[in-house]
Amino acid sequence: MWEAIKTHNIGADRVKEARLQTVIMEFENLKMSDNDSIDAYAAKVSGIASKSATLEEVMSEHKLVKKFLTSLPRRFIHIVASLEQILDLKTTRFEDVVGPLKANSNLSRGRGRGLYCRGRSQGRG
Repeated sequence: MWEAIKTHNIGADRVKEARLQTVIMEFENLKMSDNDSIDAYAAKVSGIASKSATLEEVMSEHKLVKKFLTSLPRRFIHIVASLEQILDLKTTRFEDVVGPLKANSNLSRGRGRGLYCRGRSQGRG
């Protein structure tokens, strides 16, 4: 009976290890697409970190921050450069990096629409 339990546990450990390797590969290959929003991409990164934690492998904040910043499209390069200069990325929390990028993304979208709307109404009105 003990051998059956031991064999079952070894099998479960192997399955867990295989799942963990899949999650790690998913994390390593993750890149933000041009169509993703900052929110959507941050959710993907967080989701993978949560999967990893359920498999008893907790990803450090530093690892999440580094992955997030290095896998963004080039259009965010000026914000990433600023964050790297003003923050200590080794101690910065994931949320503290996502926030400024999200705010900038929202500002850019809002500003573009506002100027377009104002320009059209001023031109016709």
